[in-house]
Amino acid sequence: MATLVNEKTIEDIIESLEENNKLLALEKRWEENFPAISDYLNQDNFSLLIDEEKAYVSFIVAVIFLSWEEKFGKFDKDLKPKKLEKIEEENWEKLNNAKGKTFREKLDVFFDGYTQEDLLAFIEDSIQDDEQQMVSGAARDIVFICAITILDTIIDREESNPFNKAW
Repeated sequence: MATLVNEKTIEDIIESLEENNKLLALEKRWEENFPAISDYLNQDNFSLLIDEEKAYVSFIVAVIFLSWEEKFGKFDKDLKPKKLEKIEEENWEKLNNAKGKTFREKLDVFFDGYTQEDLLAFIEDSIQDDEQQMVSGAARDIVFICAITILDTIIDREESNPFNKAW
C-alpha cells in the first residue's frame, strides 16, 4: 500500500505558500532544475487562460509538488517530457469519455483506485464553481488536466523507481 499525502500536509503547504509567498522562488527552481515542469506550465494550451488562471495553475501545481516533497523528500531529477505528454493525452481521453452530467460527476472516473486521493480531491476542490472561483468554466478542463497530469507523472515516476523506499 502506498504512503499517502494527507489533507493536513496539503493544508500546511497551502498556508505556507500563502504566508511566505514561496511561489516565485519555486517557479525559479522549476526553471533551473525542472525544465519539463516549467515548460509544461508554459505550453500553448495555457495561452487560452487569463493571467490569473495561469497563476492559479502554478499555485495548484506548487501545492502538489511541495506536498509530495514534504511527504517523500526533495526531488532530485526532472519529470520526463514524453511521459508528461503521454499521461496528458490519456487524461484528456479519460475526461472526454467520462459519463456524468456535471463536471464533478465526470471526475469520478479519476478517483477509482487512485493512490493519492487527497491530492486529487484538492485538485477537484480547487476548480469547483463557487463565488471565489479562480478558474472560469471554460478554463476548468485545462486546469484540471494540467494538475492531474503533473500529479500522475510524479506518481508514475515514484512508483516505477525500485529504489524508492516510501512505497
